[in-house]
Amino acid sequence: MNPSTPNDLIKQSPMGWYQYAIVAICVLTYAADGLDVVTLSYAAPSIIKEWGISTQMFGWASTATPIGIAIGSIFISPFADRIGRRVLTLWLLGLLIGLLFATAMVGSIGALMGLRLVTGMCLGALVVCLNVTVSEFSNAARSNVFIGILHTGYSAGGMLCGALAAVLIEPFGWRAIFMAAATLNLLSFVLALFLLAESPAFLGRQRKPGALERLNRLMARLGKPALDALPDAPVTDSKKPGASIIPRAMWVGTGLLCLAGFAFTIAGGFMAGWRPQILAIGGLNMTWNGIAGMTTYGAGIVAHLIVGGLARRVGEVRIAVIFLLAMGGAFTLLGAVPDGMTWALIAASTLCGFFNVGSYTALVLVTLNYHDVTTRNAGLGIMMGFSRVGGIIGPLLGGYVIGAGAGRFWVMLLFGGLMIIPAIAAVLARMRAGPNSSLGQAATAH
Repeated sequence: MNPSTPNDLIKQSPMGWYQYAIVAICVLTYAADGLDVVTLSYAAPSIIKEWGISTQMFGWASTATPIGIAIGSIFISPFADRIGRRVLTLWLLGLLIGLLFATAMVGSIGALMGLRLVTGMCLGALVVCLNVTVSEFSNAARSNVFIGILHTGYSAGGMLCGALAAVLIEPFGWRAIFMAAATLNLLSFVLALFLLAESPAFLGRQRKPGALERLNRLMARLGKPALDALPDAPVTDSKKPGASIIPRAMWVGTGLLCLAGFAFTIAGGFMAGWRPQILAIGGLNMTWNGIAGMTTYGAGIVAHLIVGGLARRVGEVRIAVIFLLAMGGAFTLLGAVPDGMTWALIAASTLCGFFNVGSYTALVLVTLNYHDVTTRNAGLGIMMGFSRVGGIIGPLLGGYVIGAGAGRFWVMLLFGGLMIIPAIAAVLARMRAGPNSSLGQAATAH
């Protein structure tokens, strides 16, 4: 008989303290990731003023990060299947520490663009490693819950960045925020170096001398029974992994969901890159801007949980439409608040963060439930790929619109108005859903 696989033992047994510790390390690292992504947006007003550059030029630097994230997700993260999740995670964290310290020393827009591109590549691959690690160390009963908690770490990191910006940038300058980000990544690196183990599922596929002994040492640390032998080598198929084909009947619906993700992330990417500048235009200094960042990303954490609960009751498409249209309204409200009204600007920014994050979660649920198990990975992957493109266009477009002299209201109305497109696309996708789709029913894919 074939021995039980490490994955079977992990999925079918209760969680131990060491598994919880690994999940906690991943959440901390994801928080550092969330902080790293938005550091440049907080530094933007100071850099533009200090270097005397245009918003259009700075928009290229903002765009470099999402471009790098897309590259890292597609081309770097697969190396974890060859060298291991732990090894790649440590390399990425080590590189991020160096890149963030280097960014704190940079003196030109060209160097800044290059550093942010490579930073984005590391971040894109790291996100994939963290999701896989949490999934492979969690049992079946807790896996989805921990993936959700992992994603709230990103919002927590953005919230922390706002707090750091509030206390560091005005007294110490914009470079201090990158030094703080590097320090947080250094903490994550040290904890991962001593506590993060290689994935049991990865070790179970190794055929190197001593692989069984190494695997059983880990299983003992996890409180699981030892294996008598390594699992059978996986049978490979002639197809490339993940090369699922979307049936022709689902092309239109999949295309509509891609359009929804693309349009939504143009606005979301703009907001991530330019929210501090929009608030600065409204009269907020960096201290109040940082406080607004804390409340905005804090609201995002709440949104993850609320949308997940409501989608079960009211349906994925309905909750997506509600949040997308509310996001458009919140964007418009942020543009309409008069200059100098500090608390009103903070409140409007917080609403934008709440509905922005909630809309993203809802669109992911719509896509998961539009596709059945045979096409779910491919469908979600394609949608998120188009979303990455929107995330690249949004900051760049924002730089040109702001630089062209458009007022704060018209800028926010433009990006808020885009939310009509994903809302309509989601409704049309539900109309195209096949008999195996669970759209319109209680959400089951979490």
